[in-house]
Amino acid sequence: MATTNNLKYYLDKKLRRLILYARIATLAMLHYYGGNGMLYQDIKFALRIEDGALIPNLNWLKDHGYIEAKEEKVEGKSATVYYITDAGERAFNEIKAWLNTLLDSEKVI
Repeated sequence: MATTNNLKYYLDKKLRRLILYARIATLAMLHYYGGNGMLYQDIKFALRIEDGALIPNLNWLKDHGYIEAKEEKVEGKSATVYYITDAGERAFNEIKAWLNTLLDSEKVI
């Protein structure tokens, strides 16, 4: 049986709060879009979730420093563009490593 001594099955408390679909998926999209950022409506469309689910998760990510929101002109109109921060990149990479550990394990606790 695998133990926590030889496999890292557990994330620290702060990262465990990131393990929600909307949060991880948002970080993943912003990570892969790089410095280009994403508009609110594009995130909503890609995740296929309602405002009531997306807004609190975006606010949580922003409040914890994983993403930032900037008001920018897009096609002549003011729009909110979301970007991943360095802390968001680190957290996303830690979660990817954790998931890979779980997926590569012969036995999962």
